[in-house]
Amino acid sequence: MKRAPVLHPFLFALFPILALYAHNIKSIPVPLKELAGPLVVSLGCATALFVVLRAITKNPAKAGFLVSLLVLWFLSFGHLAGQIAVLTGGLFNRSLFFATALLVGLGAFFIVRARRDLGGLTRVLNAVAAVLIVFNLVSTAQTLARRPHIAPAKEVKVSGQATARPNIYYIVLDAYTRADILKEVFSYDNSAFLSGLEKRGFVVADRSYANYNLTHQSLASSLNFTLLDSVAKDIGTASSDREPLYAMIRKNGVMAFLKTQGYRLITVSSSIEPTDIRGVDRYFGFARSESEFRTVLLDTTPLPLFIRPGEGAASFEAHRRRILSAFRALEEAPSEKGPFFMFVHIMAPHPPFVFGADGEPVEPDYLFSMVDADRLHGGNEAALPDYIARYRAQLAFLNTKILSAVDSILKGSPEPPIVVLQGDHGSRTYTDFDRPEASYFKENLAILNAYHLPGDGAALVYPSISPVNTFRLIFKHYLGADLDLLEDRSAWTTWRRPYRFLPFDEAHYGATVRSVRAEMKPEAPAVQKR
Repeated sequence: MKRAPVLHPFLFALFPILALYAHNIKSIPVPLKELAGPLVVSLGCATALFVVLRAITKNPAKAGFLVSLLVLWFLSFGHLAGQIAVLTGGLFNRSLFFATALLVGLGAFFIVRARRDLGGLTRVLNAVAAVLIVFNLVSTAQTLARRPHIAPAKEVKVSGQATARPNIYYIVLDAYTRADILKEVFSYDNSAFLSGLEKRGFVVADRSYANYNLTHQSLASSLNFTLLDSVAKDIGTASSDREPLYAMIRKNGVMAFLKTQGYRLITVSSSIEPTDIRGVDRYFGFARSESEFRTVLLDTTPLPLFIRPGEGAASFEAHRRRILSAFRALEEAPSEKGPFFMFVHIMAPHPPFVFGADGEPVEPDYLFSMVDADRLHGGNEAALPDYIARYRAQLAFLNTKILSAVDSILKGSPEPPIVVLQGDHGSRTYTDFDRPEASYFKENLAILNAYHLPGDGAALVYPSISPVNTFRLIFKHYLGADLDLLEDRSAWTTWRRPYRFLPFDEAHYGATVRSVRAEMKPEAPAVQKR
């Protein structure tokens, strides 16, 4: 019988990466270029290892079995370690590594010592590996094929005369909550900061709520000045696919309309893929921190047990630099040719908490991650005071950077600009993304929402204006757009069901921090490692 070709080690080198992609395609936006790199590296390492082991064993079949064993162990270790970490609070990971490494070593020993012909097993493993590859490719293809098409933003009609074409800054401060929540949950008085904004000509909408509690929902709504009811209807409330929302952010109605009005588009490199909008007139780019997909992929290997402390510090430092660079971009922007629209999404005061109150570097004691709420503190009562203190400190420093950037914008602008400072959602200290009954909706949705509007625009801002009406108000007043205000309403969703909206109405909402805390039960360690 003809000797079976040894294909399985190369297929197994691809399988775990493709499986991770197929499993997360609905929640983590992964450009193909990010997927290609890990696939090439994994395949290259498997090929090099196969060449070396074939030369040592003088047996291609044995070399193939050894490579498959090592590759599958290396690229699946993190899944097992993650489960052990949840059960033991992070203990035994290193001992688990050495225990599994010993088992792999014993398996390798028996493979090398085997005297039987391995051709039949090679064929079986070739078939298994091929089926796994095909299964994940088909799963990915089905997800992409079934993904509903979101119609482009409707063209905005203009019937009135533009009163002015000021430069427009849309500055989104991730998880920046409202003053009353800062006092209630964080025991923090934000009045000095708000007074500073008002002295600079801002109007603060002090009863404002986000329309949605997750970033991709909130920005898909505000950047398209629309509520998401029709999107949810088209996609279905059972769907967990976020890509339609990401697409709405990347190709949004605000930028499309302003482009027709002669505006240049300026964006700043963002910490998360959906809001890292390129292909504009000016892109302020700087070194990227680890993407979410590559972070998750790295965590499937044993590497974080040994090299991640240094890399984690570098990642947190990169995140610090990104935030500071965004503020520098804001300070430099007034020199740009106008009129322009500048969109800046700053991943703060949202975790990771990398700044102290005076701007000093802070090194979190967990692997680099962008998670927050129960995904970070695990719903553990003992971890909440530290979470609150770190959020408060980072926000205090953020306030100084915001005021400094605003001063540079106002001083450097040839004409008074429009500046919007807005949280995409509130803080999420008391949040369990899987259990609405254990989440404090008011904290999750209450946001900072402040406007610097030249001329008589400030008079149009009302206390409860929500982000969906931000650009409806601005475009109608300054550019003559035929846009009426929508209902200012808010909704909360779980992480797994981003289209199943649970309405929030403060007037009929009786939850308090105390009652929510009584509902919460620790279900995970204080820090969930990814």
